[in-house]
Amino acid sequence: MSKEPIRNEHDKFRELLPLAAAEALDSTEEALLIAHLSDCSDCAADSERLQQLTANLRGIPTPRAPGALVSRTILLAQNRLVEESAHRTERRIMALVLVLSWAFVAVSWPLAQLIAHGWLSVFGFGFAQAWKSFAVFTGFCWIAGATGAILLAARRSREGRMA
Repeated sequence: MSKEPIRNEHDKFRELLPLAAAEALDSTEEALLIAHLSDCSDCAADSERLQQLTANLRGIPTPRAPGALVSRTILLAQNRLVEESAHRTERRIMALVLVLSWAFVAVSWPLAQLIAHGWLSVFGFGFAQAWKSFAVFTGFCWIAGATGAILLAARRSREGRMA
């Protein structure tokens, strides 16, 4: 039973060997490992092999991507970012157009009633009879908003073809 904890401690040092070869240990772990390596010839031999392997791997040249491929990839990424930015801008514009069209209806309908029928229509007198006019007016505002959206989409389409 007393050998099991020693074995687990030894295994912990074995797990540190690759990190030591990669120079990824902190100073405390490194000091503990050096002390263990001075007492354990198996771990010392494994450490030496890993150090040699690491040195050989560092000597292998790193392959580089062709310059044209890198340039094309950067250009594609930049184009993608520009497109995403344009889509966000368009969504914001469409939301703004929607909000402004509703605000226009909310503000201009009472104003139109005032101009057409006087002050009493603004305060509700005769307003019930004008609901059909309100529906037509709202429909007109929606059509104007939709026309603006279609014009924006057509403009974006033309710009996309030109790019």
